[in-house]
Amino acid sequence: MASRLPPTWFARARLKLRHLQLLAALDDTRNLNRAAQGLGITQPAASKLLAEIEAMVGTPVFERRPRGLSPNAAGEVLLRRARSVLVELEQAAAELNSLREGAFGHVALGTVTAPAVDIVARAVEAVQRAQPNLRVSVEVDASAPLVERLLAGRLDMALARMPPDVAPGLLDYLEVGEEAVCLLVPADHPLPGDAPSALAALLDYPWVLPPPHTLLRQEVDALFLRAALPRPARVLDTESILLAMAALAQGPSICAVTASVAALLAPDGRYRRLPPLLDAPPLVVRPYGLIRSRLRPLSPAASRLHHQLCAELFRRETAGPA
Repeated sequence: MASRLPPTWFARARLKLRHLQLLAALDDTRNLNRAAQGLGITQPAASKLLAEIEAMVGTPVFERRPRGLSPNAAGEVLLRRARSVLVELEQAAAELNSLREGAFGHVALGTVTAPAVDIVARAVEAVQRAQPNLRVSVEVDASAPLVERLLAGRLDMALARMPPDVAPGLLDYLEVGEEAVCLLVPADHPLPGDAPSALAALLDYPWVLPPPHTLLRQEVDALFLRAALPRPARVLDTESILLAMAALAQGPSICAVTASVAALLAPDGRYRRLPPLLDAPPLVVRPYGLIRSRLRPLSPAASRLHHQLCAELFRRETAGPA
């Protein structure tokens, strides 16, 4: 049985930055020669670094295959941690540069579309009002790629749904709740605005929906399936709210959006919500939450935004950084 590694194994074994860089390069290329070229070293030098890594941890970390190297379970652990360390060092440079330039840090936030419409905008505005030099970048995407970037250290936090294949011990998750879904139409749409319509009547019109892999689309498809009706035949698939609204402006389409998006768009008079359907339950999509890594502490700037997001999400007063 192999002996356990002490917590300070990396110091005793004299783990170097070059070892971490090689692991990251091997993760990208899965080929020792290409990894060596990317680092500007010879293949024998790369082989020596890899042998040193495996000697440090006391076990092979890659399986040698005809088409290159494949990480085993130990290798997957090291690759993930090596990337995390290198990203942290990159972010240290960004924070130091911000200090030199008179700024107060940078926060990278990821979010699915619905919270980005109002919650994120309010939280960022509040934080930047208190600290005008704080720089915030926001990436809008689906949950799975956002959580992947969070685990890789590219994001400080994310408003997203927890993917089922992520180990729960890696992340802190504060659940917000379900999202209500509204059916938005142009103001002059033929469907009545003062009386509920039957679900079957909606099949007479074109639809604007997010792509099939999204939760909202799956809920809309399931609505018709449960009613033993065909799914809408004329569908524009898009995740772009801007394109969806442009499509609504061209004719009598129906667009499924979250309630927060509808609240932002309906008051301008060009669009309106359809009343609840006559013969179908309300549409909702499963809960999302505020996610952060348990492996990395938040910077002071990220802590401020995290606290403000909690205040917006859970409707409580702010009392200082989390």
